[in-house]
Amino acid sequence: MSSLITIDLDALEANYRFCSEQLHPVICAAVVKADAYGLGVRKIAPVLKRAGCRHFFTATHQEGITLRALLPDAEIYILEGVTEQSLAVFCDQGLVPVLITPAHSALWAAQGRELGHPLPAIIDIDTGMTRLGFGELELRQLLEQPEDMDWLDIRYVMTHYACADEPGADKTRDQLDRFDRLRQLLPPAPTCIGNSAGGLLGQAFSGDMARLGISLFGGNPYRNDSLEPGPELKPVLRVQSQILQLREVEEGTTIGYGATYSAPSRMRIATVGTGYADGYPWSLGNRGVASVGGHRVPVVGRISMDSMMLDVTAVPDELLRAGHMVDLIGPGISLEEVAELAGTINYEILTRLSQRARRKYLGG
Repeated sequence: MSSLITIDLDALEANYRFCSEQLHPVICAAVVKADAYGLGVRKIAPVLKRAGCRHFFTATHQEGITLRALLPDAEIYILEGVTEQSLAVFCDQGLVPVLITPAHSALWAAQGRELGHPLPAIIDIDTGMTRLGFGELELRQLLEQPEDMDWLDIRYVMTHYACADEPGADKTRDQLDRFDRLRQLLPPAPTCIGNSAGGLLGQAFSGDMARLGISLFGGNPYRNDSLEPGPELKPVLRVQSQILQLREVEEGTTIGYGATYSAPSRMRIATVGTGYADGYPWSLGNRGVASVGGHRVPVVGRISMDSMMLDVTAVPDELLRAGHMVDLIGPGISLEEVAELAGTINYEILTRLSQRARRKYLGG
């Protein structure tokens, strides 16, 4: 394995503590779906707990089972809600569903009625994302079943911003106003509103509990002219790859599939052992950058499944040896820059990291 992913658990803990201090007295929950954004939930979750996190969100009940084995005492909320197929798991594992439809609410209330006590739940109100949750019509349908409401222990009422990653967007304020209006239809309950982007805008946008994801992992939650995360958020991820081969090529030599790059002059090429099967985007062919001993170098040619080529002509000889490591994400090349060059977002880069790469965890 030529790819090495290094994850700094001390930086992760520092990011959680920073966010908690910034948002105080708002509760900071951690979103650890998709294997903690690709970084490995089995390592990530215990560190977050040690940092003070007691509330966690996952996408699926299967992820909830994994998390429960790691954190026996944590509050674990499942964003996909509860179905007849997953009902037994929720009860056995002590998972809390985020209810997103009247059918989910009826099912969970019926289970509470059978057990003889109300069951904890979060009510998700859709305020403009149009993805999951109760719209106004569905919310009124829920309220038309007061016998079900009696069996729901509503821990939080939540919503999800569509444009919080664009600070100052009118959409965010409109959603917050709509949420404040619709939640008044429900019995009083704490609110869970802000994601990383919304939460860090301040308590008014966070509610009583914020759901933090990308900011914990050192990513910039905002889409703006600055591609770097704030200086307070520490980078957690470093991706490196090993030089497999070095060669000199003459002017006119074509490089990679499709011969999309021709050497403009005599140059030196390094082939490194990372490709799109390792999660490095194919779209970075002839666009990406790497760092060899602190020297930025361009990707030339298309990205292959297991390798890519770099123009290392300007790199000093002493830094170039087969077996040396180069940075693909890390010092001098941020997660945000890689995402920008690839035409995607930092979330996707993280969650596509391959499991076949070697992983090294620092600290923790």
